[in-house]
Amino acid sequence: MPILADIEKFIVQYRDEISHSKVDTVHSEDGAFDIHLIELNGEATPSKDTYTLLLVAGVHGLEWIGVTVLLHHLSHLLETARWNSGVRKMLSSARVVAIPALNPTGIFQGRRATAQGIDLMRNAPIVAESAVPFLGGQTISPVLPYYRGTGELAPESRALIRVVENLLETSAGVIALDLHSGFGARDRVWTPWSMTSAPPPHTEQYSALERALNDSFPDHIYTFEKQSDSYQTHGDLWDYLIVENMKRGGPLFMPLTLEMGSWNWLKKAPWNAFNKLGWFHPLAPHRVQRACRRHITLLDFLVSVCANGNDFFAQK
Repeated sequence: MPILADIEKFIVQYRDEISHSKVDTVHSEDGAFDIHLIELNGEATPSKDTYTLLLVAGVHGLEWIGVTVLLHHLSHLLETARWNSGVRKMLSSARVVAIPALNPTGIFQGRRATAQGIDLMRNAPIVAESAVPFLGGQTISPVLPYYRGTGELAPESRALIRVVENLLETSAGVIALDLHSGFGARDRVWTPWSMTSAPPPHTEQYSALERALNDSFPDHIYTFEKQSDSYQTHGDLWDYLIVENMKRGGPLFMPLTLEMGSWNWLKKAPWNAFNKLGWFHPLAPHRVQRACRRHITLLDFLVSVCANGNDFFAQK
């Protein structure tokens, strides 16, 4: 599978500039698949005063473009750091950590869910405040889409939870960006909660982030909105992680979702609608390259916010 091979190639290519570990190994009839964790090495040792940016992709196995954009940005940072002392300083002031493919069995099998049929973003023990349509998660059958599971967390979900909890214990705060595709014709940056229409925790900090993005890049391409403005769901892992962090009295935790508007790709190549992958991934190589270029500004912005987290979040 080329996308999973790209991750292995990245790890080998940058082995001297990253820290790499395996969070877990998940299984299917096709074999065993590792869930990789990558951290960029800065010149300074991370401390509890450091803010962390966590990048996650491949939660849904058909959304390959998120993995590609994530790896492209990590490569961009590492290559630029070789000659740019400002980038090296930034990477010493912020931790950049990535799970490039949380759902490798789904990627290998070319399906949204895991090999067990579980939609990871419907899997957590969280229930929406009101009845949601089929899209919001179902418990009827793993053969149908949006299956929530039997009540136990999937191993992939547990892997993400372990990583986030560890980062929260060792950071001043964590911003997470979960890269997705497949919804709408606009690129959206979503804030939680997907389980309720109420404002999410840390609304003031989310507003500051949106203002800074608007002021720093007034021509940016994103619609910044709350996920439940589009639809509510049961079982959102990010909602669950926020709730658990609040129970522990943990540090600032701000998950975001980048939802790439893949309908634009279909508008330009409508025949790709007959290809299941075409709804979630730009099949033409030049469109893949364009998607990678398109999101560098947002990803660099989030790294910069984390590198300057103490000053940024101290703003009134």
